[in-house]
Amino acid sequence: MDRRGQVNEPPPRAVEVDTRAGASPQALVELAERVQRTRARRAEAELAELRASTAWRLSAPLRLSLAWLKGLRQRLGLLLVQSGPGLRLYVALRRRLGRSVASAGGDDRVKADHRQCAEAALAAFLDSGQDLALPAVDKPRVSIILVLYNRAELTLACLQSIVAHCDLAAEVLIVDNASTDRSNELLARLSGARIVRNADNRGFVVAVNQAAAMARGDSLLLLNNDAELFPGSIAAAFDALESGDDIGAVGGRIVLLDGRLQEAGSLIWSDGSCLGYGRGQDPDAPEFQFRREVDYCSGAFLLTPRRVFEELGRFDEAFAPAYYEETDYCVRLRKQGYRVLYEPQALLRHVEFASSASSEQAISLQSAHRKLFQARHADYLAGQERPDPRRALFARSPRGRRRLLLIDDLVPDPRLGAGYPRARDLVNALVRQGFEVTFYPMVEQVADWAEVYRVLPGEVEVMQGQGLVGLADFVQTRRGFYDTVVISRPHNMRQVRDALADDLKAFGCQRLVYDAEAVIAPRDIQRRTLAGEHLDQVTKARLVDAEINLARDVDCVVAVSAREAGLFAERDFARVEVLGHRLAPYPGPAGFEQRSGFLFVGALRDDASPNVDSLLWFCEHVAPRLKAELGGEFRLYVVGDARAPALARLDFDWLHFLGQLDSLRLPLDACRVFIAPTRFAAGIPHKLHAAAAGGLPAVATGVLAGQLGWADGRELLVGDTPEAFAAACLRLYRESECWQAVRQAALAAVARDGSPEAFQSAVAAIFGSG
Repeated sequence: MDRRGQVNEPPPRAVEVDTRAGASPQALVELAERVQRTRARRAEAELAELRASTAWRLSAPLRLSLAWLKGLRQRLGLLLVQSGPGLRLYVALRRRLGRSVASAGGDDRVKADHRQCAEAALAAFLDSGQDLALPAVDKPRVSIILVLYNRAELTLACLQSIVAHCDLAAEVLIVDNASTDRSNELLARLSGARIVRNADNRGFVVAVNQAAAMARGDSLLLLNNDAELFPGSIAAAFDALESGDDIGAVGGRIVLLDGRLQEAGSLIWSDGSCLGYGRGQDPDAPEFQFRREVDYCSGAFLLTPRRVFEELGRFDEAFAPAYYEETDYCVRLRKQGYRVLYEPQALLRHVEFASSASSEQAISLQSAHRKLFQARHADYLAGQERPDPRRALFARSPRGRRRLLLIDDLVPDPRLGAGYPRARDLVNALVRQGFEVTFYPMVEQVADWAEVYRVLPGEVEVMQGQGLVGLADFVQTRRGFYDTVVISRPHNMRQVRDALADDLKAFGCQRLVYDAEAVIAPRDIQRRTLAGEHLDQVTKARLVDAEINLARDVDCVVAVSAREAGLFAERDFARVEVLGHRLAPYPGPAGFEQRSGFLFVGALRDDASPNVDSLLWFCEHVAPRLKAELGGEFRLYVVGDARAPALARLDFDWLHFLGQLDSLRLPLDACRVFIAPTRFAAGIPHKLHAAAAGGLPAVATGVLAGQLGWADGRELLVGDTPEAFAAACLRLYRESECWQAVRQAALAAVARDGSPEAFQSAVAAIFGSG
């Protein structure tokens, strides 16, 4: 274990710390100590648990064999990917050996097994003498409506899921349509529910309207009694409903008993027939994980404002007893200017057709009511896609919005640095412009969906888990689907070209945009020069030209700065735009005297990265001078994923690694000076913009100052040698007037260069509107 609290480079894990605590130097010291203790305890506990396990002891011989095989595999893999044919073979093998989809078992058998278990559970409950207490409040936010006709065993499971997973103030309204099974016994054992008992079977549509007339909640949740809720489903649907004043209804991700998807929202064809999007597919697939506007959602789970339901006259009883009533309702909503949303976090399991005498009877009702629906909504159907399951992707959302594909490395978590803050801001801005955005990460990894949508808006489709291996197939299956395709970063453009045999027309899009993010060749030239390598001007020009030429055949190039835009413009690219950073000033209240210590922020995952080089250079060549001058007052706090092996040699009592933090608020408010000792770099340094926006003055190298266009002694102080950098640090640390002047100038520069309004306007100018 080293001072970073890491053992054998484990995957990064966030340490739970409250960065909103009092922003004082002491609070930062306590944070550093808490991070160190937490990581040490975690690493020691995990290591001890592993070594104490039976599996560890029994697998000792196997580990020795695997170590040898791993080395052999790595050597063979390197031989494969170092050649063009070898790389193509590797990709083909990964496709062939990728995830298989298990075929579903017999649906009737699954239902029979489920019914048998449910009947046993019902008998046990009724024999127990216990009651089931359902939610009941005076002022419910949601009224949950269940319509029953027999199937008491399924009703019990549904009610138990409400008790377990209803996380809003709710009331439960039950309308029993003269059930003849044990439903009456079950209803007698309920408390909290408001129950209506009809003398005959009046059907689903009429019964829902009955319940709606007596509901008190702000919203109505129609829930089939053969459905079971999952945790968080109601709250997720309610959040979606409240996400806009124009939301008329919200449906959920409905999974069948055998684990296949029933629907992720539904679409309506021009002939009035309908299709559950994704039916029969894996419900955990990426294309079913994002919120989107749809034609309609199943009444098995449908949340709608009670006021709107009443304004539209409730369900149209012409569709009694059931089927097409929710389709008709959602179309009427859309005609009134409301949107219907599919919310994937509203998850439920559904038996389907459980309340019908047979699937054939349900299909017969659907056929009859489809004709009525066609007659009522011929005008709406005229604008729908013609029926073709192969066009389900194109029809999954209502027409009219433009679709955009963005290809980048990873889900752009701003904590990762390396251009990801800007990438996340770009996605957000595109969503605000009205685009339907698909984000395709080139790195083949699968993150938790909750973490993905902590970073990105819930409306963004994120095709994670496919990566480079799946790219060619993805492009082929979605050819012509996207109006605009954006490829970010030079290495991704290179990989896209290789995967598509250099045929960028394979996307079938109207517009192809290259977001350079940062031109890397000049940075590599700087790095090689620092390492003592001599590069003549011809070689330097060739390296830059090779990278710039990756953008050939695109319709537009987007650069992060005017300086880098010039590299494309001077090579006769027709359209080159600039899109910088999005940052608004948010200085903390702490003044010069209330602060102490130095702050470094950056991703430190790779020994060859500019951040690792700069931190090593500072700690080994600059810090000794500061320590000699400041003594025990000298402290350096480092924020970022510090996994680079080279950092292990940094063993100083004044150096504190804080790891990744969700917010920089505490260190920005507690430290007195920000340092950016970067010796080679590309693009523009987001870290300096972030420090300036937070009100923390900085010392940087001339490389970074030049990228920003900031002047030494005005927006920051500059030092390029250990002596000059240390002198600038001491001046900013000791001279209050200098500190205040630099702080104010930097805040003004961020307000000028990083305005959120200007960023959004630039995105609108480059991409237009969806």
